[in-house]
Amino acid sequence: MKKAVVLFLVVALVGLSLGSCEKEVITYCPFCGQANLKEVSEVDLTNLKSELYYECQNSNCGKKFLAGKMKSL
Repeated sequence: MKKAVVLFLVVALVGLSLGSCEKEVITYCPFCGQANLKEVSEVDLTNLKSELYYECQNSNCGKKFLAGKMKSL
């Protein structure tokens, strides 16, 4: 019985750790609530860093924001 519980816990921990590696998906604008978003990727050639952000396609909003940081750009 103890082996089954330990095996279950190990499988659960591995599953949770793999699940946390998934990319965060943004499905709606946190500012206006509309689901019409455009994913934009820009590369800064001076330091070769890329940045991924979202742009709301709602004509009344149009805000740009980063995934995971609900701060307007």
